[in-house]
Parts: sequence; C-alpha cells; structure tokens
Amino acid sequence: MTQLLVSVKSVEEALIALEAGVDIIDLKDPENGALGALDLALSTQIVRQIQQHNINMMNDSLPVNVSATVGEHHIDMESLINSILERALIKVDIIKVAISTFEIISNWQNYLDIQKIIDVNPDIKLVAVFFADQKIDLIQLELLKKLGFYGAMLDTSAKHQNLFEICTIPRLQMFTQYCQKNALKSGLAGSLKPQHIECLTTIGPSYIGFRGGVCEADARSNSLVMNKVVKVKKLLYEHNKFNHLARQC
Repeated sequence: MTQLLVSVKSVEEALIALEAGVDIIDLKDPENGALGALDLALSTQIVRQIQQHNINMMNDSLPVNVSATVGEHHIDMESLINSILERALIKVDIIKVAISTFEIISNWQNYLDIQKIIDVNPDIKLVAVFFADQKIDLIQLELLKKLGFYGAMLDTSAKHQNLFEICTIPRLQMFTQYCQKNALKSGLAGSLKPQHIECLTTIGPSYIGFRGGVCEADARSNSLVMNKVVKVKKLLYEHNKFNHLARQC
C-alpha cells in the first residue's frame, strides 16, 4: 500500500496534516531549496506535537512517522553527519539526504559512519533522495542498501516542472522496481498534483510526497490547505483500495 507524505514548515501545518490523516509528516523549509532543512528548534516542537498525538491515538491507529531533510549544502562528511545527528537526537523517524550531497564528497561511502547515527537513535531510518532532473545512477541503490539505508526517493530539484513532465512512466516504474530488488522502500515526489495519484498507485511506490499541490495557489512556499490535504488522502485511499482496478496510465 502506498502511503502519503506531506511536507510541513510549522506546528500549525503539522496539525493540519495530523487531522487529515497523513502517514508521514515531513519537516522541510520550502524557502531554502528542494530539501531545505527546517529550523531545529521548530522541528523539535513539531516532533513533540506528533509524539503526543501518537500517544493519544495509541489504541486507535498506526503512529504517524516524522521525516526530515538536512539541506543540500554540506562541505564535508562531518558537517553532514552533524546535521543528521541533530535530527536523530530529537527522535525524527526518517532522515532524507540528497545523493548529490554525498557525491560532492570524495569517497563518501568510506566516511559515512551510519553506526554513529544508530548509536544516537537505534530506530532511525535513512533515505537517499535522487533528483529526477539530474543524472541518476540506479546502481547506487545496491551500495545504499549495503551501507544500511532504509529507502530511496525520486524527487525534483527545480520545482517549475512536475515529476511526470521529467520522467516517463517506465522510468518511474524502473526506479521503484530497483528499490524493491534491493529491499529499499521507494518514494516519489516532485510538484505532484491530485490528478497524478491514480497513476502513482499503479506504479506502486512505498509512499508519495506532496507539498505545493496541497498549498494555497499550488505554491510550495504558501501555507497548507486542509481540504486539499484531505482530498489527496481520500484519493490515495480510494486508489490503494481498488488498485487492481485502476486504469492504465
């Protein structure tokens, strides 16, 4: 079943996402790039709010997970690891890191100390983010699994085009299949709109990510709109439930 991830930038937006039944609440600063890191103090407030929600709903539903980005501009592995550790310490469940960040660090795979991160938070899950509008080497998925990654995501760096304007359906299917082959969770995002949901569920990623498509005027820097988030959640539920009947894209 495909889950819904929605990116938020405030406590108020997190409450909207919780009320709408979002599966994964993603902490992100949309004013600072595709994977802008949200302020740590604000992130801590949001995580505490979601933790309290999960405690209150313990016997009624599955817990809501929290993911967070760490930005895209780290000059070395130490800086990147420190950003990851800061979010691991506040008990974020999933941390998303751009594969392009790794690639600017020479021999990055030799210096990525995942055990150091796990020592801080044994339950932490790392997800590598590939940008569809940049060169992608899917062979890296095998390496990521060996290093201990939980999943991989395909997103867009520039937000003037959506994922379907950049990628063909077979290419998206290949990404999710490669992830599955390497026992990695898969995510698809990138200026997605409600009308993309039926097609996305036929591709079958582990989760899909929304921001701009559930904001005022479809602008990712604007605020979340409750009825847009609810609409996306409802559509995803419908197509998950009847996935075998969904029309071909």
